Formats: sequence, C-alpha cells, structure tokens
Amino acid sequence: MKNAMPAGRQEKLKLTLKKILITFSVLFFAFFILSYSIFNASAQTLAAKKPVLKFTVSPSVTPLPTPKPEIQYYLPYPGILPDHPLYPLKMVRDRIWLWLTTNSLRKVEVLLLFADKRLGAGKALIEGNKVSLGLTTIEKAEKYLERAVNQLEREKTKGPELGKLGEKLKTASQKHEEIIAELKENLTGDTKVALENLLVYPKTVLEKVQKILE
Repeated sequence: MKNAMPAGRQEKLKLTLKKILITFSVLFFAFFILSYSIFNASAQTLAAKKPVLKFTVSPSVTPLPTPKPEIQYYLPYPGILPDHPLYPLKMVRDRIWLWLTTNSLRKVEVLLLFADKRLGAGKALIEGNKVSLGLTTIEKAEKYLERAVNQLEREKTKGPELGKLGEKLKTASQKHEEIIAELKENLTGDTKVALENLLVYPKTVLEKVQKILE
C-alpha cells in the first residue's frame, strides 16, 4: 500500500488547482465578452447599411378652412358719433356739402365718404354696446353706398376717372360686407338678423359696379 500524500503537499495542490480554475474562468468570461462585442458591432454595421423604409402617415384630422384675406380698404375716421349732442349739426353740414357738389363723379366720392364714415361710426357704437343706434347708423351707411353706385350709373361719359372710381367703390362694397359680417357674428337674436339683412346692400352694390366696369 502506497504512502498517503503529505498534508502540506495536498494543500499546495489544492491551491494550484484553484488558481487554474479561476484563470480558466476569467479567460472564458473575457472570451465571451469579446465575442459578444464583435457580434454586436457586426450587427450594427449591417443595420447601418440596410436601407430604412420610411412611411408617412397622413393625419386623419380635417384641415381647418383657409380664412379669407382681409380686404385692403381703410375706413376714414368717423369723427363724432351719433350719440354726441352736436351730431345733428354734422348731418346738416353733410346735406349742405352734398347739395353744393355739382360734379357727378365728385358727388359719388362724397356719398362714398359719408357711407364709410357712418359704417365706422356704427361699428364703434355696436362695439360700445349701443347696438340699436349702431344698427341704425350702419343702415344709413349702406343707403349712402347705394346712392353712390346709383350716381355712378348715371354717369354717361366713361373714362379712366370713372374706372378708377368704380374700382374704389367695388373694394368699398367688399369692405362693407366684410365688416357687417364680422359684427354679425358677435350678435344674437333680432339684432343679428337685422344686421344680416343689411348685407344685401353691399352685395347689390358690388353687382352693379361690376356691370358698370364691364
């Protein structure tokens, strides 16, 4: 029977085996990490070379309607409003002014000026919560606008001046319609209906002007 290995030698052998096992484990783990890194890098390279298909998904939301462009026509300053105690004197002045204007085309300009000023005054009154007086003032404005186009229709001699004035009256009628339509949106009930009925004036004026300019 062989002699047993000395205890000291057995201990050294165990330590040696333990070191070998640890070294092998570290090498194996390092090899695994290296292999994974190489594989991951290769996969990313292939993914980068592969063409990417892009799909555009159209939104299902209904687009908002495009707002109408604002009519480029500026109303003159209305001056004192109909609720001012001196306003009756202004009306007398306007009647005298119109009576003294004998040139037919010049009379169209004066009537249009009165229409624009009263529209601006009516707008200010409605926005100042004086709706009833504002409606009356706008109605007078549209009647002046109607008188202006009727005066233009009576002009027999056509020329550059008539064409220029006709274009101005055309744009003015569009601006009147725009402002009345905007004011209407902020009203309710009978006042809204009354203001909506006044839209017939600028629309009729526009049709007449277009026929004159043909």
